[in-house]
Amino acid sequence: MARKAIVDRNTVLQLLKEGKSSQTIGAQFGVSRQAIDLYRKDFVRIGLLQVAAAGSAAVAPPLPVSSVPLQTPPQVKTAAETKSITLPVTPREVSLDQMIDLIIRAFDAMRRVPEMEAEVEKYRRDHEGLLKRIEQLEERERKRKEQETRWIHAQNPDILTNK
Repeated sequence: MARKAIVDRNTVLQLLKEGKSSQTIGAQFGVSRQAIDLYRKDFVRIGLLQVAAAGSAAVAPPLPVSSVPLQTPPQVKTAAETKSITLPVTPREVSLDQMIDLIIRAFDAMRRVPEMEAEVEKYRRDHEGLLKRIEQLEERERKRKEQETRWIHAQNPDILTNK
């Protein structure tokens, strides 16, 4: 397992508020720019850092993206995740940070695919087992009704049934 660098979140927050770039802060702690970007996004999400202050020292305008609209597959979200839903944006409004966030989400979703497939398989097996149990119960009920009919005939042979 890889060794993880120890990063002081308070120091990172302070440096981000001062306008330092992720690359500079990452070099100071011996971590990647992407690691600092994750802290940045977390600080913005919980409200410790304003979006304007979250940029690097020289805040660049959002980068233009091709005119192909972004489409994300539908996702099942928990109640906690639905509180932080981002609004859809047009391609020209997507900043580099937003693109990085989308890529990170895509990789997280891809990482969950095997887990979700295993869960679907478990539900499929449970469903098949329940269908078999229903068939057994229906067969049991049919036999019980036949037995009841035979018993009624044995008790009173003069009763006509289904004739």
